[in-house]
This record gives sequence, C-alpha cells and structure tokens, in this order.
Amino acid sequence: MSFKERLFGPPWESKDADARARSVAGSTDPRLSERLSEIAAADPDAGVRIAALKRLAAESAWLKARSDDTDPQIRAAADHFLLRSVCEQPGGDRLQSRLAWLAALETSDALRRVAAHAADAEMRAAALGRIGSQGFLGDCLVSEPDEAIAEQLLARLEQVSTLKRIADKLRKKHKGRHQAVMRRLAELESESGSGAHEARDELAAQLIAQAEKLARGDFSGNSGDSRGDNRGDNRGDNRKAEFERLAERWAALASPEPHLARRFDGAMRIVKSALEPRPARPQAVEAAPEAPETGDAELARMVEQAQAMAARPAGNKTADTLNKLISAFDRHWNTLRKPAPADEAMRERFRALCAELQAREQARQTSSVKAAASEHERPNSGPAEAVAELERALEQAEQALSAGDIGQSHEAIRKARSLNDKLPGRGRSGESSGRIARMAGKLKEMRDWQHWSNNKLRERLIERVGEIDSENLHPDAVTERLKELRQRWKELDEQEVLPGDKRQFAAPQGQWRRFQRACKEAFDAARPYLEKRSEVREQSHQELQAFLDDARAVAGDPDTPNDKLIRYQRAAREAIRNLDTLPPKLRGKAAGALRELMDSISASLDRHFEAAENEKRKLIAEARKLVHEKDRAVAIDRAKALQAEWKKAGRGRRKVDDQLWNEFREPIDPLFEDLKKERDERKQVEHEHAEALKQICVRAEELAAVDDPESVAGQVSGLEDEFNRHNAPPPALRKRFERALARYRDQVQSAREAQAQAKRAHLAALSAHLQDSWKNILAGKAPLPTSDLPEIPEDDEVARRLLARLEQMTQATDVEALGREIDAQTDKARQIVVEMECLSGLESPEEDRQRRMDYQISRLSNRLGGGAAKADLDSERAELQRRWLESFPHHIGQSGSLKKRFEEADKILKQMTAG
Repeated sequence: MSFKERLFGPPWESKDADARARSVAGSTDPRLSERLSEIAAADPDAGVRIAALKRLAAESAWLKARSDDTDPQIRAAADHFLLRSVCEQPGGDRLQSRLAWLAALETSDALRRVAAHAADAEMRAAALGRIGSQGFLGDCLVSEPDEAIAEQLLARLEQVSTLKRIADKLRKKHKGRHQAVMRRLAELESESGSGAHEARDELAAQLIAQAEKLARGDFSGNSGDSRGDNRGDNRGDNRKAEFERLAERWAALASPEPHLARRFDGAMRIVKSALEPRPARPQAVEAAPEAPETGDAELARMVEQAQAMAARPAGNKTADTLNKLISAFDRHWNTLRKPAPADEAMRERFRALCAELQAREQARQTSSVKAAASEHERPNSGPAEAVAELERALEQAEQALSAGDIGQSHEAIRKARSLNDKLPGRGRSGESSGRIARMAGKLKEMRDWQHWSNNKLRERLIERVGEIDSENLHPDAVTERLKELRQRWKELDEQEVLPGDKRQFAAPQGQWRRFQRACKEAFDAARPYLEKRSEVREQSHQELQAFLDDARAVAGDPDTPNDKLIRYQRAAREAIRNLDTLPPKLRGKAAGALRELMDSISASLDRHFEAAENEKRKLIAEARKLVHEKDRAVAIDRAKALQAEWKKAGRGRRKVDDQLWNEFREPIDPLFEDLKKERDERKQVEHEHAEALKQICVRAEELAAVDDPESVAGQVSGLEDEFNRHNAPPPALRKRFERALARYRDQVQSAREAQAQAKRAHLAALSAHLQDSWKNILAGKAPLPTSDLPEIPEDDEVARRLLARLEQMTQATDVEALGREIDAQTDKARQIVVEMECLSGLESPEEDRQRRMDYQISRLSNRLGGGAAKADLDSERAELQRRWLESFPHHIGQSGSLKKRFEEADKILKQMTAG
C-alpha cells in the first residue's frame, strides 16, 4: 500500500464520485475485484454502481440491480445489458429471473426485440403476449421457430391485410404454415360476411391440385414430398391417408364454389375407385345384396334395376336403357339435401354396376364391329382402319363424358360423327350412329345442367358486385374486385360457348344487363377518386416532361460539372422507380425517355471522367519524376503541390480512379513516410521533453504543499533553474509551473506573515505586562512575575529591551526617578502617536497640535535637504510600531487615550497599505 493510500485510502473509496468511477472502471487492483459486488450494490453514486456492474459483466448482478435499484440510470443500463444477453444465449437456471425482469419491462421497443430475438421460447411467448400490433405479430409468425408459439400467434391475428402479407412471405418458405395462414384467412372471410372468398378459393385450388396429382398417381406416400419411394402395401396406406387428409380439409372449407367442388369431387372419385377393390365378376353380380333398408327407396329401386340388367346378357337396347337409368339416378341424387351413409353406399354400388355394364356393352360392340369388318373385308384395308379410328374416337368420347369434361366430350363426339359420316354406306354401323346420338344427348343434358348451374353462379356474381362497399373500400380495391368478377363472368361464358357454336355469349341478356348495371354503380362510386388520380398522374407527367427538358439541356451542355450531372442522373433513376405515379399508357414512353436521358448523362460523364483521368495520368508521370529529386524538401513540396492539383482534376470512374490513385501514391508515399518518421521522432523528443517538464511541475506542486516552505526554498530555486534550462516549454506546462511557484510563494508569504503576527503578539503581551507592572508599583504592589509571559525568541531585539526595562523596574528603589523615566517614555509615545496621526490623516488633539506642526516641518526639511531617503508607508508603519512597543510603560492617566489614538491611526494605515 502506497503512502497516499495510507492517508486517503484506496481510490475506489474516495469521496469524489468521479474519482471512484474512474478507479472502478480502470483499476487492475485485485482488491477491487473482491469489492465489485459490494460497490455495485451499495455505492451512493449511480455512475459508480454502473461502472462496477460493467466490470462484473454478470447477468445475475444486472438482474439484481434491475429489481432492487430505483435509479433510472441504473435501470436503463441494466435493460440495455439484459436485452443483449437475453437475445444472445438461453437463460437456463436464470429463466424465472428473466421472466420477472420482462414483466417489469415497459418500453415497447425492448419488448419487440425480446419477442423477435430472445433465445428462450418462454421469453418470446411472454413478450408476444404483451404486444397487440397485428403487423409485428405477423412478422414474428414468419420468423418464429417454435410451432406452438406460431399457432398462438396465428390465433391472435385478425387483420386480413397482415395475414395476406405474411401468406405471400410463407408461400415458399414454410408451406405448412402458409396453409394454416390461408385457413385462418378463410375463417375471417367467412365470419366477416363481406362476400370475399379469395383465401377459401386459393385453399380450394391447392386441395384440387393435390387431389388431381394423387389421381394421376404422382404420389410418393409423403404428402407431396417426393423424397421417399414407399411401395406395396405401405404406399397404398399412405395414399389412403392422403385421401382422407384431403377430404377432411375440403370438408373444413366454407361453401366452396360449385365448379371447384365438381373438380375436387371428380378427382377424389378417381382416387377412391383406385383405392377400392375391383368390382366383382358378372356371376358375383347375380348374387347382389339387398338394398339397405335405411336408404332412399328410389335409389334402391334403380340399384336393383341395374343389378337386374347386369344379370341378363347385353342386347341392342342395353346401352340406351343404361344411359336413361344413369341420367335418372343423377337427377334424383341431386334432389337429395343430405345423403345418408346408406345412400352413399348405394351410389357406389350403382356406379360399379354401371361400369361393369358399360364394359360389357363396349366389348359386345367391338366384337360386332370386327365381325362386320370381316364380312365386308376387301383387298384394301382402308375401311377397317376407318372403323378402328371411329372406335377409338367413340371410346375417347365416352371417357370424356364419364369424366364430366364438356369441352373434350364435345370435340370427341364431333370427331366421331365426322369419322362415322366418312364411312361408306355398307361399312357404317347403326350401332355407332346410335352411340353417337346417345352421347350427343347426354352431352346436351350435361350442357343444360352446366348452363343452369352457371346461371346460379352468375346470380351470385351479381350479388357480390352489390356487396362491394365502395364507400369504405379503397377505389383500387373496388376496381380490382370488379375486374376479378368480370373475369369470372367471362370464364363462365368460355365454359359454355364451345367451338362451332353460333352464339358468342351464354348468359341471358337480362342477367347480363343487371350485371353491367351493378358494375357501373360500384364503379361510379370510385370514379371521383380515379378521376382525381388521373389528374394527379397527368400533372406528374407534365412535371416529368419539364424535368426531361431541363435534364436534356444540362446533359447537352459540355460545361456542366460532374456533380450536377450525377444529381440529374440520380433524379432520373428515382423517376424510373416512381413510374406508377404516371398514367399507365404513358409509362412505357416515359421509361424510354428516362433511359435515353440516363444514357446521355452517362456519355457526358464518361467524357468528363476521361478528361479527369488523362489529367491524373499526367500528374502520375510528374510524381514518378520525384524519385530522382535529390533535395527531399523540394520533392515533398512538389508532392504536396501535385496532391492539390489531383484534387482539382476532379473525379473519374471509381474503379479507374482508385487504380490511378494507387499509381499516384506509389512514388510519393515513401517521401511522406520519411517525413512522417521525422515528425514522429520529433514528437517523441517533444513528448519526452514534456514528460520531464511534467515531472518538474509535479515536484514543484509537491514542494508548494509542504508545511514548512522556508525549508525547501533551495529545492524550489533548483527546480526553477532546471525548468528555465528547457527551451520553449509548452504554454500549458509553463502556466502549470508558474501556478505552482505562485502557490509556493504564497505559502512562504503566509508563513512569514504568521511569524510576524506571532512576534507582534508576543511584543504586545510584553508591553501590556510592563504597563501592568508599573501600575502595581504605583499601587505599592510587587511587579507581575515574568513566568506568565510567552517564550520570547532570542533574536528579538525589541523584546530584550522590554525585558531589560522590566528587570530595571523590578529592581528599582527610587520610585520618583522611575516615574520621571516613565514620563519621558510617555512623551516618546505621544510623539509616536502624533506621527501616526500625521501619516494617517487624523486630527491631533489641541494640546498636540504644536508637536504635530514641528514634526511636519522637520519631516519636510529632511526631504528638501536630502538628508534621508524617502521610506515607503509599510516601512514607516513598521518602524512606528516598533517605537511604540519600545516606549512602554506609559503614564497611568495617559496610557488609555494614547493607546486608543494609536490603534485608530494604525487601523487607517493598515487599510492604506493593503490598498
């Protein structure tokens, strides 16, 4: 422990808070490390506590300070540290303490940071529970790694725009979460009753795509993930699970569009058929089970009829009877509001029987066609090939009808009819013509049903147009919604109008007019805004034209500086980014004009850059000549001049400019490195010089603080000589040294004044003792003893004289002689008082005026005659004080008045000398 620490204690215990903070922050003393926890908890200054906490860098200490300390500065620093710690590493055993800290956290920015980046899922969940911003919660849902927290976040999201935004982000990033978001959107759309079903329709489209993929056999048994290759029974189980999953998700959709439902049902029927065992052989059909007792009676009757047809051999009328039976079954099925499970079973049974009958009928017709072909066989094989092609066309038409594809069925029937018409009369089969007629009838029936269904959809579209809230929706949303509904209307027309139809539109005229009127009313509500926006866009276009005219003039002026060209180039780029503020029809032309302008500006900049680069190449050549310059000072001056010219040359292309700059620095850097080395050496010498002067200043400050300044006068003088030997000391150090010397001189002066004051006090006490002793002698008493007097210095001449006079008074036997001597001393004292009054300007009493006049004449005479040098007022006052003390004792009757006059005059003289 140093001597300073013994006196004042260690620096971290200083009374100065700043000194404590500096020590805690920077000291390497091992004792401080043991005290840091105590300082962090108990130091009265917040800054010191913060410094201790930072040195500790322990999360537990910061948590304790955050909960126990009430100082705002401490809490803010603790929050800053804990935020970083919470986001960087898990809490482990400190999780509960972290949760308590989070509960006391109040700033929204800090809460959001914890919610988004905390390492512990519990911390993120707690922070998210206190945040209500839909946009922020949506962003957290996108990046949240914990699925449980993600589900909670999704359940809290109720803002449609936020859900749409994060759905776009999750589309390729996280498919499962994307589908969950879309389901949530569909729920909100259904609850709102606004008529918007974009999310539901998108989910339906996704499910349809998966179902169709499953129907095509593009399934590896892992819900769309093709990484596995499960085969056999395992693959069948996975396909069945996928089938059930798709059915469950479709059932969760709220009233999907009919055309989407038809597509999904068709694909699911194909999958279900593939998953079920093949229908039984004809002999098994004969033993068909009885119709379910709980099913629909009409359905059961038609199933029995199909079963009876399957039990009989196929004939010429079997196909017509079967087609009529299928049509009757479908019409009755569509009348059922909610089919029972038994009805579903009968439907599947009916479909299996129909499929078996169609296969038998197709085989019978194929055999009859082959028999007819063999009977009429000729040397050439043309009719046989035509019949085979007709058969293939008929098969395609039947398959298309079975799949419910109206467009493909229409094309296949048209092709089959054309092929049948091309056959010769004897080669044309009546059965083929009948099949074509029956298929055409079924197609017409399907088209009638489609037209009826589409008219219902058209009515729904008209209702949706009426549901558009033009007052509260943004006009762009209104127009976008109208465009979407018109496109849906157009798609319905395209579904019904087939190639070869004479009509161009399928919708009834009255329905079309109502749709147009509803669209016009919705659009008229948004028209004012759209007109105003068109006006603003036109104004933006005019401003852009003015900018283009101005920019072309600037780009065409060869004297335009580079900075101005760059500003116009940046403005042109910004204008390209903001082309959406222009009318849509003019954006392409405006973009072309802006690109042409930027090309022109780039050409001008290239010319300027080329000129600047050529100028810099000349400067590089000049700089390389400096290598041969022998005078380094001249070379450095020339290098500085070249650098100034380099700046004036302007900027070039960044890549080229950087390369030229490196070439320019190559010859001149060594010059500046040598110059820097010299400067560093000079600075080092100056630093050492300054350090030496600092040590002298420190030593002078220490000497100025000693208790006995007179004892170190020689050392101070030596330090002053040593300081003056240094040439050109820094002004700050000179001032510091002069301040130290001034403090030392003040200390010396104060010590001397203290000694003089003590001496005067001793003499005053001695003179008072003489006066009291004379009073005792006059009263017949013994003089006062000298033992009560303070110790008198041996070198005090005045004190020895007074002591000698006291001794004389003590030994005197003749009081009258002693009285005459006292009177003489009193006369001297009177003379001293008169001189004091003369110097101070006070009036003397009447009886002393003559004495004062004589003194003034004598004083003037001495000055005029040059007999004595003129003394300063301090010296005269000190001399008068000495004479006054030597004049004691005084006459008893005059002692008090003389003393009073002397003190008044001395007081004024003291003020005069002090001023």
